[in-house]
Amino acid sequence: MAALVPALLATGSAGAAETPAPVPGKVVEKMVLKGKKMAFEGPETVYEGEELEVVNETNPRQVGPHTFSLVEKGLLPKTKQAEKSCFTPGHICMSIAKWHGFNPKTKKITVNPVEAGPAGWSTAGNNKGKKGDSWFTGETKKGTRISEPVTAKAGTTLYFVCAVHPWMQGSIKVLPKPAS
Repeated sequence: MAALVPALLATGSAGAAETPAPVPGKVVEKMVLKGKKMAFEGPETVYEGEELEVVNETNPRQVGPHTFSLVEKGLLPKTKQAEKSCFTPGHICMSIAKWHGFNPKTKKITVNPVEAGPAGWSTAGNNKGKKGDSWFTGETKKGTRISEPVTAKAGTTLYFVCAVHPWMQGSIKVLPKPAS
């Protein structure tokens, strides 16, 4: 499965805007390259039911593809050693590869996106068999994107990681829908 790292192949966090737009609409979480550091860049909050669009603004031919994968907070790699071992058995990056049906012989992904629970962004996975919602950007084009509603309940914080670049991590807090 270590072959997934180059096939899928700086610390970043979500958090550019303090709050989303006052009226529910669409918010954007970007995968960016700032100098030599890859990161997620986006809002700290989103409204329940609002569209969350994830956009790859990096060049996959230069830095490789990415995943946007919802995981349990405690599984985010916290050290350089944890990042290095993320693609070994029993660790979250290896689990994400399995969620996507990664075939080490063909180096192909067979499930994309991974819808683990209700439609939309809501379900965090773990490395003990519970799949999480996840999207693989692909390997050829800058600007690939996916847009889905946030179906997680208000009060939830969604934690996410790129399985290819495990130092790329972020979180976004789900707020209640505003009154009409």
